[in-house]
Amino acid sequence: MPKQESLTGRLDSPPDESTLAEQRQKSAEKRKRRAAVLEVLVFALFIAVVMATSYGERSPMAFYMTQNVGRQILETGDVGFFEIADIPSFWTWITTGLMPALHVRSWYNGRVTPDARLLTDMVTYPLGPVQLRQVRLGPGQHCAPPDQMLNVTSRCSVPYTLSVADTQNYSLHWVTVNTTANGTGDTVCSSSSSQTSRELHNCANNVSPWRYTYASLTDGVPYFGQHGSYISGGYIAWLGTTDESMSFLKRQSWLDENSRAVFIELILYNPHVNLFSVVSLVVEFSNLGGVYKSSEIVTVRLIQHEVILLLVLRGVLALFLLYFVFREGKSLLSRPLEYLSEFWSWVELLVITIGFSTLVIYFYTESIIDEVAEQRRNGNSVFHLYKSSVSWFQISTYLQGFLICCATLKFIRLLRFNSHVYALSMTMKKSLKPLMSFMFSVAVILFAFILVMALTLGSKISDYKNLSSTLQSLLLMMLGSFDFDALSSGHRILGPLVFFLYQVVMQFILLSIFMVILFDVYENEAHSENPHDIGFTSYLKETASEAVQKSKDTSFKIERKKPKMERRFSTNMIPKIYSGLRHLNSDSTI
Repeated sequence: MPKQESLTGRLDSPPDESTLAEQRQKSAEKRKRRAAVLEVLVFALFIAVVMATSYGERSPMAFYMTQNVGRQILETGDVGFFEIADIPSFWTWITTGLMPALHVRSWYNGRVTPDARLLTDMVTYPLGPVQLRQVRLGPGQHCAPPDQMLNVTSRCSVPYTLSVADTQNYSLHWVTVNTTANGTGDTVCSSSSSQTSRELHNCANNVSPWRYTYASLTDGVPYFGQHGSYISGGYIAWLGTTDESMSFLKRQSWLDENSRAVFIELILYNPHVNLFSVVSLVVEFSNLGGVYKSSEIVTVRLIQHEVILLLVLRGVLALFLLYFVFREGKSLLSRPLEYLSEFWSWVELLVITIGFSTLVIYFYTESIIDEVAEQRRNGNSVFHLYKSSVSWFQISTYLQGFLICCATLKFIRLLRFNSHVYALSMTMKKSLKPLMSFMFSVAVILFAFILVMALTLGSKISDYKNLSSTLQSLLLMMLGSFDFDALSSGHRILGPLVFFLYQVVMQFILLSIFMVILFDVYENEAHSENPHDIGFTSYLKETASEAVQKSKDTSFKIERKKPKMERRFSTNMIPKIYSGLRHLNSDSTI
């Protein structure tokens, strides 16, 4: 019997089971599509918040300030910083380069400046005196030369390590004495002592150039130099605005044959761009007799203008992380073994862990900055606090970069409903096993070239001085970064020969095999069906068409619900009225 329709246009009989099953399937697919799109949008918003939080604290002027500070400090004086060759030239650079650059006493027109603490650019201010921190070998740390060379010398100097570092307390000329009550000596810190001596010894903070100062675990990170690793402690001296403190240290032989590294540290501030620069210069005196210099200038914005906006962004970031914790915790409790065996679950946990770590470090850094303001009001030394805050700020920067990297990888995985993204992920997954087998062969061949280059050129070219630097140089050589003239000068025959052999093997043979493996896997996966395909384009079209249809239906219903008196007069009634009037006129004529 055919189905009868009612006056309203609806079917009187209910739909059959096949129609209901089809409608249920369409509804389930629609919910799946909606959930996938919502997950992508939520995570995209999370990445946007992370990026806004990370880049909101940085200034594009930091690069220019770093360059300006380096030019004023490193390239001035009778001897430049990178021209230091021994202890006397070090003091020459301090006297003629560093101190005049930090304490300009007149403008370009000869007018005297009211503040002596000013750099030559007249806009950058040193915050406090310059700190010199020395790391030394302990007493008696010597080695014996071979018996065949005892007629040349009877002792030698050991390389610096943390186990042979000196931590004792001394008096002038490094004479061992018992530590006094205040650690600096009554004669030095007495009221009758000169102002220069009291500033140099920093009696208010219980610091003496001959007293070892232990560093807190939170004051800074260790420094890894060319000839040793150095922690934040050492023998600390402060340089005033004049040359008297430097001259005093030089007369008392503060630097001698046991000195292994000197750190020159200072804090600079430019109020016009609200940026701080932490300058750390290192001079290493190795047992080779050479002097090795390195510099690091970190420019950051410790005090933010838009504090409220950054707090709001971090609050939103915390809400996102709490949502992720709830979602991942629910998945972990429902299927623990399966959850922990998935790679992307660990990526999600890594994102959550790093995100909360950045928040903790941020608020800890802010507490240090608040303590800096309090200590400055009390007139106390705040150099270590500035340095600690900058160190934690750098750690937070590294974590934020790693967080953005992991979040971006996670976001790419969420786009797996796209055929190209799915083919890329499957290519990486399926090619992992053959590539691992192939990379083992590559590692053996690469190690052979590392040994050849290190043994042949290690004593002549610094890029091949050890195995790690040789590996780095060979990897850069594959990218086209190399110095062929240096290789030729290192060894006239073996240098060019090994270079061309390495390029042929790595570029033309091994790299070609690597690409063939990837192309083979990609060819198979590019034509495979994507199980995560949700028909994203068709879903958008259907959603847009449904929205348009709903809008039309809503406007039609509103039009029908209007009262008749509110309907406007239609122009199609004019011909009817005209014909009616003509009919009336004809009747009256008859």
